Amino acid sequence: MFKKIASIALAAALVGSTAVIAASAAETDEAVAAAADDSAVAAADDSAVGADDGSEATGASTKIFFDATTAPWGDAASLKNVTFYLYDHADGEIITWGSKKGKMTHEGNGVFSYDLAAKGITLDSSHAYGCIFTSDWSAQTCDLALGADSLGDTAYCTDQKIENNVDSNKKSQQVLWKSGKYGNPRCITSIGNVIGSYYWPGEDAYSMFVKFLSSTGADGLQNALKFNGKDEQTTVDDVAKELGLGQDDIEKAVAEAKAAGVTVNWKKAESKADAGSKTPEGSNDNTTTTNNTTTNNTTGGGSDSGSGSGSSSGSTSVTSGEGTTLYFVIGGVMLAAIGVFFLARKKREY
Repeated sequence: MFKKIASIALAAALVGSTAVIAASAAETDEAVAAAADDSAVAAADDSAVGADDGSEATGASTKIFFDATTAPWGDAASLKNVTFYLYDHADGEIITWGSKKGKMTHEGNGVFSYDLAAKGITLDSSHAYGCIFTSDWSAQTCDLALGADSLGDTAYCTDQKIENNVDSNKKSQQVLWKSGKYGNPRCITSIGNVIGSYYWPGEDAYSMFVKFLSSTGADGLQNALKFNGKDEQTTVDDVAKELGLGQDDIEKAVAEAKAAGVTVNWKKAESKADAGSKTPEGSNDNTTTTNNTTTNNTTGGGSDSGSGSGSSSGSTSVTSGEGTTLYFVIGGVMLAAIGVFFLARKKREY
């Protein structure tokens, strides 16, 4: 009788172990399938986000766009000549001021384009460029920096006006890229005001200040003193403060100007600038200042790496947990089966 019971128990144990193995295998397959689905969804989402984020400037286009509907120049569709003026920061004009070569094409809905490739113009990724947009040569935007990666991007006007860096009696409409890249070149105007937020490559606040003190031309200190109604000490202090420099920085810059043959009448003891050195480390931090508010322009990439590593590590830990549980269950069932077999054998011996 006991032999029959033992045989039935052993058979039940084996059947049960088979069921557990099948169930565990099914769960493992489901987990792997779910992980695969999650990876597919994550990849699809990342691709969609990446395409959307880069839509303002894909690099595949050969055109620069300007949304004239954002400029206070009247009906954009009725504008006859919206022009694109382009220059290399180091090498000078590419499209000369007033040239018909810079005329843009109306794409419709007040958006104008300029096809650089069609005009035989190639932007070198190792160079820095600047541009200005004009309306029938009666109004213009301020300068806007751009690079080879600006192709396909759209420029638009804000509701702000900026002092013209050459003629302080005029103001130009502020213009920025929809992508948030680059910005308005930082410079010191003809009367000693500091405008813009984007430093050209290789420039920073201190180098710009030294150039201002040392120059004897229209972009220098002596020219500003002719028109700004301030004395030399005040002008030097004010420009330094706008650039975020301190008295030690001014003292050093004045010495450099003197070495270049230009004497600056400035006394540290009478300075109203901040004490010490305030020289910023580095120059461009990829920020654009608009309406006195600084907005950080970050490029995507953090979300991609985050979702990628998260999905991968998560699916791996789930698979490992299922495998460990399966081994324990099989081991337990096998021990139970051996025990039943041993008891049945002992029963026969008696």
